[in-house]
Amino acid sequence: MKSKVFAYMLALVALVSCGTGGDRSALSADEQWTLTVPAGVKADTVSIDTMSVENPFITYDSESNMYYMVADGGYMWTSKELRLWHGSYNILVQDRASWMSKASAIYSPEIHKYNGRYYYMASFERADTMVAGSNGELFPRRSCVALVSNSITGPYKTIDVAGELLDIREKAVHPTFCTDDFGAAYMIYNQDASQNGDGTVQIVRFSENMARRVGEAYIMFSASRNGWSRSANSEENGFSPVMEAPFLFVTDGGRMGIIFTTCIGDEKALGVAYTETGHLDGPWTIEPEPFMTGNVGSAMMFKDYDGTLVMAVQKDTVIDGKQRHLPRLLKMESQFEKLQIKGYYKF
Repeated sequence: MKSKVFAYMLALVALVSCGTGGDRSALSADEQWTLTVPAGVKADTVSIDTMSVENPFITYDSESNMYYMVADGGYMWTSKELRLWHGSYNILVQDRASWMSKASAIYSPEIHKYNGRYYYMASFERADTMVAGSNGELFPRRSCVALVSNSITGPYKTIDVAGELLDIREKAVHPTFCTDDFGAAYMIYNQDASQNGDGTVQIVRFSENMARRVGEAYIMFSASRNGWSRSANSEENGFSPVMEAPFLFVTDGGRMGIIFTTCIGDEKALGVAYTETGHLDGPWTIEPEPFMTGNVGSAMMFKDYDGTLVMAVQKDTVIDGKQRHLPRLLKMESQFEKLQIKGYYKF
């Protein structure tokens, strides 16, 4: 794992490598698919300022000149200019023989382009399968799975019904994708703090068709190494065990970092870690101050149609007595050795 990651350079939105990758037999070349609205849901056009979605992920597709958003629940929204979004739409096809077909919930989805195809990665929860936590408590299992499509709008299907990316004992969430200099695919994710007591950011290599893992996951860094987070438990003065939503980036100067979500007391906050060697296996050093506070988390970055670097974050707040999860867009800069916020994105 000594090679540098190139595919998540901030100049890119879709990840493309020169490898072969992918089993094209999973989908037929002439398959027709139309975006459909979920049963019982009315298609709508909503301003991003009034949406409430958790773990929003946005990407721009130059071929269709459209923006696409996915979030918890597994649905998709589309937009021409980031302000107004249309949806929600079904994009997944359940394979009854696959592990994810029995999922009771879908968390933290992302869409990435790799070797000419689109991959939908998410954490799927099985309420009928339990895993043990750090104190012996049982939790519904969550595991990260990759689905594939020939089109960004789907349908996304199981690559291998028998494929298992992660250890079946793990409670794994927030997957994201990267490749190395040779085109090998990797998934970065976190093992939930409720299971290990010290949330970890981990990485695992994919098989060539992205259906299975190659070897075991490697821990990049853990929550206990963060000096500024604080536990929400008033009886504790230690670090917050929350370490979630890793997102890999590389500055224009070539410095590799990961932005993540943790907590300061009862509120979410964003932090950044940088690798000291320029390689995925680090060592990784967490910045001594939070990157952004104010109950924000689940950050990711993309480039808009004219190349402006944009960060999407989830802002949690209470409006009229109801908890809301608001997607907020920020204009970013990475000209120097560190990521910087320039202000709110102007539509």
